[in-house]
Amino acid sequence: MLTGTDLNGASMAHEDDDIEYELVSKTEMKREMHRFQSLGETLCDLPPAKWSSLPISDVLMAALEESRRIKKHEARRRHFQYIGKLMRAEDIDAVQEAVDMLDPSSEAFGRKTGQLEQWRTKLIQSDDALNEFLDIYYDTDRQQLRNLVRNARKEMQSEPPKPGNAYKKLFQLIKEIDANS
Repeated sequence: MLTGTDLNGASMAHEDDDIEYELVSKTEMKREMHRFQSLGETLCDLPPAKWSSLPISDVLMAALEESRRIKKHEARRRHFQYIGKLMRAEDIDAVQEAVDMLDPSSEAFGRKTGQLEQWRTKLIQSDDALNEFLDIYYDTDRQQLRNLVRNARKEMQSEPPKPGNAYKKLFQLIKEIDANS
């Protein structure tokens, strides 16, 4: 708190306690900048068809499209710096999550696939799971789902239990339903 006197001799108090500043070191700023550039390079490496599924702005989309045209090393380096600058305005966590879901080696992709496989197993094992699934994913084509579940159950009742075509189609349908919801 700063104190002083005004022209009339009255005491004045200035309070700067209400304003909080977050101090970020230069190293931390550079680290974040490199993280943005690295994520931008990862986005550029993805097939252009996948870009539309990412939560990115039109400006960043245009910069990614432009990166396909640039071949010279120094020009690419500068362009990736520009993409890193554009990434500051994006929701980095959402973009990173979307990129991870496209990478089969990532933990997020494995976790999501495991959840979908659990749904498939539950659906094959009990009718209650079918109702629970339909409660969560209410826009589902019930007839198609029931047919695939019934056929997958028949495949799994054979000796020895052998997953077949319906088992795989059921997983693909669950995956598609989850992606559309």
